[in-house]
Amino acid sequence: MLDFNCTLCDLAVSRSQIVWGSGPIPADIVFIGEAPGKHEDLGGLPFVGAAGKVLDEFLAAAGLKRSEIYITNVVKCRPPNNRNPHSEEIEACRPYLDAQLEALSPKLVITLGNFATQTILNTRQAISSLQGQIQQAEHFQVLPLYHPAATIYDRSKIEPFLAAAGTIKSINIANHHS
Repeated sequence: MLDFNCTLCDLAVSRSQIVWGSGPIPADIVFIGEAPGKHEDLGGLPFVGAAGKVLDEFLAAAGLKRSEIYITNVVKCRPPNNRNPHSEEIEACRPYLDAQLEALSPKLVITLGNFATQTILNTRQAISSLQGQIQQAEHFQVLPLYHPAATIYDRSKIEPFLAAAGTIKSINIANHHS
């Protein structure tokens, strides 16, 4: 299903590479962000820049390691100048995201920011109204969180973001994949 020469949208023109994601397959917990940034586009891995450091802080608070979770983005290529992904770009990448979720078979999906939350929950509700509140999707639970980058630019978001780590501990993900 992965198309290493994907040209379904205009992001193919400006990207260095496609950033599919990283982590174990299958994975009980999947984090979904918005789109790769500059460092991700250059390195080929999601959440390796400043936002990745905040995500690592969240993982530590939740008692998780990167090696135990899968991380991907709604859009697999970096939008120019880190602009928000356009709806047609999200739609072009949606089959890839759906295929990833099917292969990963998560019990919990943690959406990071508006774009991931609205895409996975098929809603127009803002992340500010859903932050930290467990939602039920068809095959998994969803925990919408502020995007780690948003916590860097708006420090009032860091406390509720990190506090949600406790929510993960309260969710029963007992049947880990082998």
